[in-house]
Amino acid sequence: MSEEIEQKRQEFELTRKGLECKKQEFEEVYDLYGAFGCDVGSGWYTVLRGLCAEITAAYERAELPVDIVVDQVKEKFAKLRFYYHYHSADHDPGIHVIGSLGGVGLRKRPGNSELHKEVALIVEKWEIKSASVSEHCGAPGILRNDIGYWVRTLCDACYTSIKQKINEQVKRKRNDGQ
Repeated sequence: MSEEIEQKRQEFELTRKGLECKKQEFEEVYDLYGAFGCDVGSGWYTVLRGLCAEITAAYERAELPVDIVVDQVKEKFAKLRFYYHYHSADHDPGIHVIGSLGGVGLRKRPGNSELHKEVALIVEKWEIKSASVSEHCGAPGILRNDIGYWVRTLCDACYTSIKQKINEQVKRKRNDGQ
């Protein structure tokens, strides 16, 4: 039994180190945009790296310096939200995304240039993709709305683990109340 526990511990440690590497890689890319305010699960770092790489490639094709300032990266309604504005006086740094739980949303497409329109489409594409990636581990996931008050995008394994913890908490509260 102890060998099995040790093997599980080693597997967990490898997974943890892998996620830390992904986080570090993402932060290096993310810092290119002068970012602050990033609050998402490590499973979405791959999504964010893809989003940032695609934006960078669009600017490189246009032979222009990146003029995006990232305001905030977060989870909202179980999807990634990437809030940004352009670092120039002629662009409005207003709200770029207003989302809803039903998937209906309004996206202000800031900037008049074709490049800025392309960037808005890139961001929208990756935000949509995040709804199929577990925010905890990066495996394929789906929207889950029966785990407390939150809606989350999780794979089956992460969902089962979180659901089990919630059930244990509920059971403990019931036992404590009796």
